[in-house]
Amino acid sequence: MDYYPLNSLSPAAGIERGQLSVRGMLTLMRDHIWEIIVTMAVVLTLAVAYLLIATPIYSADVLVRVDPPEPNALGLALQSQDMLPQPAPSSVTEMAVMQSRSVLDPVIDRYRFDVSVKPHKVPILGDIAEKFATPGEPSAAWLGLKSFAWGGERVQIGSLEVPRELEEEKLTLVALENGAYELLGPSDQLLVRGVVGTPAVENGVSMLVKELDARPGTKFQVIRWNELDAIKRFGELVKVSDKVKDSGLLQIEYADKSPDKATEVANALAQQYLATAIAGRQLNDTTTLAFIKGELPRLLADLRKTEDDLKHFRANSQSMQPTTEAQAYLQGGLDIDRQIATLQLQRTQLLERYTANSRWVQSIDTQLTQLQDAKAKFDSHFSGMPSSERESVDLLRAQKVAEAIYLGMVQKAEQLQVRRASTTGGAHIIDRAIRPHRPVKPQPAIVLSGALLLGLVSGVTLVFMRRHVMTGVTDPKYVERRMSVPVFGEILFSQQQLLLDRVSAGVVRKSLPGLGGRSTLPLQKASPELQFRADAAAIGNAGSLDGDNSLILASRFPHDTSVEALRAVRTAMTRDLTHARNNILMVIGPTPSAGKSFVAANLAILHAEIGSRVVLIDADMRRGHLALLFHGSNRGGLSEVLAERMPLRNALRPTHLEGLTFLSCGMRPENPAALLMKPRFKEVLDRLAEQFDLVIIDTPPFLAVTDASIIASEAGASLLVLRSGMQSEEEIADTIKKMERAEGRIAGAVFNGIPLRRSTRNYGYSTNYASDIGDLETAH
Repeated sequence: MDYYPLNSLSPAAGIERGQLSVRGMLTLMRDHIWEIIVTMAVVLTLAVAYLLIATPIYSADVLVRVDPPEPNALGLALQSQDMLPQPAPSSVTEMAVMQSRSVLDPVIDRYRFDVSVKPHKVPILGDIAEKFATPGEPSAAWLGLKSFAWGGERVQIGSLEVPRELEEEKLTLVALENGAYELLGPSDQLLVRGVVGTPAVENGVSMLVKELDARPGTKFQVIRWNELDAIKRFGELVKVSDKVKDSGLLQIEYADKSPDKATEVANALAQQYLATAIAGRQLNDTTTLAFIKGELPRLLADLRKTEDDLKHFRANSQSMQPTTEAQAYLQGGLDIDRQIATLQLQRTQLLERYTANSRWVQSIDTQLTQLQDAKAKFDSHFSGMPSSERESVDLLRAQKVAEAIYLGMVQKAEQLQVRRASTTGGAHIIDRAIRPHRPVKPQPAIVLSGALLLGLVSGVTLVFMRRHVMTGVTDPKYVERRMSVPVFGEILFSQQQLLLDRVSAGVVRKSLPGLGGRSTLPLQKASPELQFRADAAAIGNAGSLDGDNSLILASRFPHDTSVEALRAVRTAMTRDLTHARNNILMVIGPTPSAGKSFVAANLAILHAEIGSRVVLIDADMRRGHLALLFHGSNRGGLSEVLAERMPLRNALRPTHLEGLTFLSCGMRPENPAALLMKPRFKEVLDRLAEQFDLVIIDTPPFLAVTDASIIASEAGASLLVLRSGMQSEEEIADTIKKMERAEGRIAGAVFNGIPLRRSTRNYGYSTNYASDIGDLETAH
């Protein structure tokens, strides 16, 4: 047996079905433009519904200015500011303070953000009802659902304390008659019962409801949050930002569905931050003041001691005024001793916060060592002074240093007392929160523009999903590139063929009334008899051929766009069959309803009209129906010939078209594959190949049964019929692979049933052109 390759196309490496060029993507979008528009309209409608139903959120903000901190609480000048730890950047530090527990916790307790109350509502329907309700005036129940809230309800819980095991559990608050209520646990057990405005304590639960406006029987979901979780939830609603980077201007924002509450909470947060900052500043001043007051008795004792020592020395030595050299020694040593005393005092203060090994204490120790060395060198210059005069100067210097240190600390203590009483916390409110007029969410402009964009993306995604996942192969180029099968023709979906299918279904109903209209062909909902007559009349008025009673498109509508595409297939197949080993053409399809019978019948008509002697064989002995297209029956066909119950010459039927002969499938045999495996089938094909110029065989679906694979080895060429969007990649690949195993040769493929889209309208040019030629011939 000679081997013929599938085709001469070289597979395009790396070209997948999903890889579209820019032009291909634009064409795909243009073909499905209405699907994209509908998707956008649906998303836009949902967005509008969201704008109508969503609860508006209002935002209020406070602007706070933070003053830079004081670097030295003692107010004593140091030789280098690096000796003390530098404060963190003020804006970053204060933003963290504003979101700390010390600021949020009091506000949570004040407004009861640790308790959440949510009415039981019917999804969507309850939100719609709430839009038409007045706060404080509960609406009547819709659809008789009295336990649900329908708008207008108001609940304010003053306090709620529950055992730890009930924290963050979903409790149920039920409104009763005359302002009464009851709180149920997770298992609907009664926890507490009370009246609005009166504290209620029962079963370890204490509760105070300040306000309850609801119909009796209305239920609310109540959750008592754990302290840490309450702070976390509330902190997510508070936004602190740096108005201008590193400027000390901070903005506190809070959002709520109530504009009044948003304003109150934002101002409360600012006030609480100032109170916390003042308490922190007062704490620092208090700590420093306590340190000074603790040191003052010692400093006073040192001053008294130096004064007594100086007085006693002068009384005993009866010393006179110091000389010029003694005054120079006194003045120089006084400055050094004052610096040493100041550093020692700062060291004592630092040791209260840091260890002796810290870098700040070590820095002061280094300076003390340097000053003490300088003092020793200074004292060595005056070693020649009389001892009595030098001792007098030392005592006088110690007395003046102690006096300066003591008086300086007394003055600083007085300043701290005044500042602590009038401290501002280092921050000021620049702009207080005012009641917002417009909500910040939802914003119609953003929502609608986002909906349009989302609709466009969703529409495009849906088109791609349908093209690559939800539907089969729709691109003929994919078959050529990926499967290496040349496409001989691309046949558009024909409305005229749809009429022929309806008439064919009417013929079946008339011949088999027991079907009761249960035909698998596309039918109208009108009366079957009336529809059959209307369709038959439409076809009869469409310029049928004289004596032509067939239901084949190429006979009834020879200038249809699909017929013109089939003529291109005829040309390609004629060229291919000149190189084939015989003149037998098998038409195959991977799955049912691909249109192989349509292609086979029309190709037979088209080959016969150019003078070829053609025989059309319906080899689908399971569900063949080609005989209906010629208004005949299946009886007396291929199955009877293969079973040797009828000679071949009696089974061949002439048709209305000269040169075209038809062989039906015959009666349904029990095992069609067994008949095809008999030598008789090959003998029949050989006789027909000698008698006719072209033998066209219509076969059952290739992947459904084995009949087509048996016939494949006997045919010189096979034509693969694919329907747009019906066969998947795997089905096409399996068909080609099984054809190779059956030693069959696929000459090419036909893409059938392509829907008319913008990118396929150019196929209509052939119809218009053919119609114009026909008009000219008629005029002559």
